[in-house]
Amino acid sequence: MESLHYFRDWGVFMKRMQFMLALALAGSMGSAVASTVGPGYLGDLVGQNVSIAHTVSGLGTPIVDVYSFDIGSFASEAIATSVKVKLQFGSGNTPVYDISNFAITLQDMNGTIYGTDSTFDSSGALDLGAILSPSAIGAPGFYQFVVTGTTAGTAGGIYAGALSAAPVPEPKAWMTLLAGLGLIGMMVERTKHRPG
Repeated sequence: MESLHYFRDWGVFMKRMQFMLALALAGSMGSAVASTVGPGYLGDLVGQNVSIAHTVSGLGTPIVDVYSFDIGSFASEAIATSVKVKLQFGSGNTPVYDISNFAITLQDMNGTIYGTDSTFDSSGALDLGAILSPSAIGAPGFYQFVVTGTTAGTAGGIYAGALSAAPVPEPKAWMTLLAGLGLIGMMVERTKHRPG
């Protein structure tokens, strides 16, 4: 503990470490995100990029965090990404911050599941996406992004992530686009074969 002589006690050190981790996580979310939010109602998610983060204290504390949101008047693709933070000092067996059985789910308030992920990709993240219809009228928070797990660190667990939704073009718009491209192709072909 000689290298930590300027800290009066372990609690102060851990609070400063937690602050530094939160600062690093918030900074890594990019400049497009205005602020980081915890579990709760997020409003209409279409066109938004929401950064989420939560620190849960205590070893063995269950995590069931629900972020509810709406989808406006157009069908949209919702995309969710989440990462857990594992912080370990020295070669001790138990990390300071970690989450076991970490999983994310995209569902509606009736329990219909649109996507779930509990397998980390090569970058250490959980990712999922789903096409969602507009929210039911009179049912705010119809869709839910649920983060589950159990804290496995001596001080608890930390996770962060991002949620966004973008409108999916109507089939009619796609057909108009394809028809326009076809007409342009015909005009180019016609000018190629014009004599002179």
